[in-house]
Amino acid sequence: MAFKDIRRQKFLDEKRYSTTQEWLEDSVRRARKILSEEELAPSAQGRLRWRIASEGLELLILHYTAGRPIEELRAQLPEVVEDFEAYVGSETSPRLMTPPRNIADTLEITQLEAYVYVFWLLSLSKLLAQESLISQVMGWVDKTYDFNRGRDILFENVVQALTGAHVEAEKVLLHPHPYRPLGRATVFAPEDRAALVKDFLDSWYKDMNSCYWHGTHTPKDGTSYFGYWAFEAALVTVLWDIDDSSYRDHLVYPKDLVDWARGHRMEPLPSGPSRTPGGEACPQAGWWFTPALKGSRRYFKQGEAMPAVDGSDYGSTFWQWDVNQSAPKL
Repeated sequence: MAFKDIRRQKFLDEKRYSTTQEWLEDSVRRARKILSEEELAPSAQGRLRWRIASEGLELLILHYTAGRPIEELRAQLPEVVEDFEAYVGSETSPRLMTPPRNIADTLEITQLEAYVYVFWLLSLSKLLAQESLISQVMGWVDKTYDFNRGRDILFENVVQALTGAHVEAEKVLLHPHPYRPLGRATVFAPEDRAALVKDFLDSWYKDMNSCYWHGTHTPKDGTSYFGYWAFEAALVTVLWDIDDSSYRDHLVYPKDLVDWARGHRMEPLPSGPSRTPGGEACPQAGWWFTPALKGSRRYFKQGEAMPAVDGSDYGSTFWQWDVNQSAPKL
């Protein structure tokens, strides 16, 4: 088949793909060679490790954009994650600078580009059925646990859906533009979720204009374009089992990854009953929480009324079964 018939995004032609792939591969190869052969200042080592990791991820995304087989990308992902692991483990990496910069190499989710990078890696780990890599990615975030965790309701809802571990979070988003619709898709009623994901996709590119890769598809930008993909929309679609028929042909929605992931489902984590709307009777005794209210985790008896929360930014109240059914320590 012709390249234009297998590519997954219209901005990439065959010449640009070949040039960008060659440039990224050569850049990573040279960085590895310098690290192995030269004595470098610690800060220079950190910069090279970031180059290897970030450009390896860009290369994987470029391959997806070009229409390469999903199985090939799945085999590529573990090395990308290991390169990030080597970068994070460097005591002198740029991520340790204070204050953190608003760029991806901080890997601090309070920074937009870093938030996107972490979400991309979590999304690809799940969608490519490499779920063992999720704990590695979360290990980087948890290195600065007090700074990163419990501060973003979307992030914590997604992490709980991926791992079963619940961290209480305020009903706020660190990056409301463009993430508010996607955050709501994780807590609103099932019938509302598809429209919210579509809203997120519609505003995603515009609201990402501060990211370094924004606008790289324009001819003046040379070979730096590797694809525009809202992988986090695909992740939420799979985790919350949303019907994507109304947005699956959206330019930035990676539908092929979603289709592949749905055809290669892993065994779900052990779970309790479904979410229960506020105002209804508790279907099963145990510990529950609602993202609509900070500190909401509490024990309900079966048949006990589960209250609605008034004035929540997330609309209707839905109580969620907590995977951790241990009582709090006194």
